[in-house]
Amino acid sequence: MSSGTPFLQIGSDQGLLAQPARLATLSLAPAERADLLVDFGALGGQSVLLMSQSFQLMRFRVAPGPAVTGWQPPAVLRDVPRTPRASAVKTRTLGLDEYQDATHGMLMLLGGARWHEPVTEKPLLDATEIWELVNYTGDTHPIHLHLVRFQILERQRFDIDAYRYQQKMEFVGPALPPEPNELGWKDTVQAHPESITRIIVRFEGYAGRYVWHCHVLEHAANEMMRPFEVVRPPAGPRKPR
Repeated sequence: MSSGTPFLQIGSDQGLLAQPARLATLSLAPAERADLLVDFGALGGQSVLLMSQSFQLMRFRVAPGPAVTGWQPPAVLRDVPRTPRASAVKTRTLGLDEYQDATHGMLMLLGGARWHEPVTEKPLLDATEIWELVNYTGDTHPIHLHLVRFQILERQRFDIDAYRYQQKMEFVGPALPPEPNELGWKDTVQAHPESITRIIVRFEGYAGRYVWHCHVLEHAANEMMRPFEVVRPPAGPRKPR
């Protein structure tokens, strides 16, 4: 805000946060959503701009009048229990990388595979998994999973040169927890450059084939999109009558 007024984020992709997150700035990638509260109570008679890094987004003309004070947001918005890491039955390590292709120029692949190749991610219905999104590129990729909601566990930077030239995964610093405004239910996550982003997902709802992809259009158009298939667990032996 041009006035320096902070705002409160109360919701993210999949509904309310557990508690409001006080922010001065908000970074949103394509497909991410946020519900914000702005308190104009002390800005009577002022004209306030909502700014991006590049241009003006919106102007608020606040009606003149005495300052309104005393309003406080609720400390708790909803119960958002954290999914225990121990509930995951499988961890998948999935690379996000870019390649030069003689036919199409730039390729940007998930797990090193193109869209039309056989499905490699087949979680069981109602199972919980951890997906490690290993971003080998210099871009932030907003990764979106259809069907499900998930929670962000952590992000951890690694030495890209050690990986490229020595085939070693060397971490640069500790794993960092998500920001307070990322602690709600998500369906899109910012996978930061040269970092591993870990999310925990319960594949509930319906069996079938779905999509996960980068939500930057140019990246998805260059093959950064893959199917995954939620499969029903095998039926157990029938009990004798």
